[in-house]
Amino acid sequence: MTENPPTFFLDFRGGHAQHAAGSKIDDAAMKFRLAVLALVLVSTSPGADRKLSALIIDGMNNHDWAAGTRAIRSTLEGTGRFTVEVATYPALKADFSRFDVVVNNFNGGHLDDGKRWPREVEIALEKFVRDGGGLVVFHAANNAFLHWPEYNQMIGPGWRDKNFGPGLAVVNDKVVQLPKGSGLAPGHGPRHEFEMFVLDKQHPITAGLPAHWTHPAEQLTHGQHGPVEGVTVLTYAFSEVSRQGEPMDWVKPWGKGRVYTTMLGHTWKDEPNSNLDDLTFQALLARGSEWAATGNVTLPANLGWKQLFSGKNLDGWEVRGDGVWSATGDGTLFGQGMRPPKGIKPEHQAWLYTKRNDFGEFDLHVEFWMPKYGNSGVSIRDISRAHYAIDEPDSVHPELAGPVKSTPAHIGYEIQIIDDEAEAFPTGSVYLLDKAKTGLLRHTEWNSMDIQSRNDMIRVSVNGVLVSQHPGEAGRSKTGPIGLQLHDRFSAIMFRNIRLRELPAAH
Repeated sequence: MTENPPTFFLDFRGGHAQHAAGSKIDDAAMKFRLAVLALVLVSTSPGADRKLSALIIDGMNNHDWAAGTRAIRSTLEGTGRFTVEVATYPALKADFSRFDVVVNNFNGGHLDDGKRWPREVEIALEKFVRDGGGLVVFHAANNAFLHWPEYNQMIGPGWRDKNFGPGLAVVNDKVVQLPKGSGLAPGHGPRHEFEMFVLDKQHPITAGLPAHWTHPAEQLTHGQHGPVEGVTVLTYAFSEVSRQGEPMDWVKPWGKGRVYTTMLGHTWKDEPNSNLDDLTFQALLARGSEWAATGNVTLPANLGWKQLFSGKNLDGWEVRGDGVWSATGDGTLFGQGMRPPKGIKPEHQAWLYTKRNDFGEFDLHVEFWMPKYGNSGVSIRDISRAHYAIDEPDSVHPELAGPVKSTPAHIGYEIQIIDDEAEAFPTGSVYLLDKAKTGLLRHTEWNSMDIQSRNDMIRVSVNGVLVSQHPGEAGRSKTGPIGLQLHDRFSAIMFRNIRLRELPAAH
């Protein structure tokens, strides 16, 4: 809750205490004092610089709603623009007044017997949006509530029979309305990679996004039907099934509120969800949520992410030890161990470290590929820069010497990457501190890893699933460089799409 702003008293009499008749107010002084007052009121108003409050509703879906909620929450919180709470059905309350935007990740079914929310909760959502609140409809949530008329009006086209209402298609970059009863029934093909196109390049949600991009491993939905009045289509993709452009993202006003719908975000149970790693999808979701909440968008198109690896060279990185690291020319970083010089222990490690040493709270995304039985890792907060792991004498870099003469896992933290799920600390573990959940690693394929480094918690996700977390240990540094490991002379590893988003220092 925001405290009441302090009370300010301004003397509008130009500094004169007397009330003599005929005294005049200096116009310049008056304007100056009014300007100061305006600045004070803006800077102390309850809405100034506050984060937006989002509520995710889940608990039932024909998709993996838990994975979807994790992705939504991570995307929104990672921008620094939102605080996020989750309400899981049936524990729903008929009050949305504390929130700026509601993100619906609930699907009780698209048929006559579909599960509904308690009527008082539905009425509360109607009032919330009608009075100016925001609603985000995430993927299969547009399947829900066949017999809730107001919901159908809010979302526009939904997973409805073609006789339910008209449909929309994109033909030659123009939106075409399909009459009620025409077109295909709702459906989709298997997961596949497809090209996404921005139709409305001027809308705040899509302004600055790529005109087109390749979206991975998604189900391309076709045949949505329903109320289309007031719908603005933002993006589309060409469906091999319907042979036309199918709307993927759209917005619609309802009452004083705003509704943003995305058909992206598919999550089948026990499947990898590389589609959730698509940065442009994340930008659409975050910016769509901000627009629904406020009617404006302040989030940048890249959501604050910066590439740590250019894909072209090792600028910004330092090789530590006898590993060989190279940019392959296609955006991939390749690391390979080498036989050590005579007299050096054969089991010594090699590393690649950022030249920067002061990364504090951040989100780090990497994608990696390793051969069978590969062994690697990601280091954070290691102020020794693997000084002892590479058998570097103290005389070479005395500033890196310290009381703990050991590997980065004992000085900072190592996030494990290994192709051996029988290992005591499998891929995604905070090595030596928290054992990761197994079953997520795709052997001899590309995998994604996301590391959230916070002062009070380190969280690791593999292929979109949270696998480990640990608060860290007292006495270890809260800041440091980021390192990539070659475990030994037999190691080989590839990385790509290494990107980082730093949180403000005051977080």
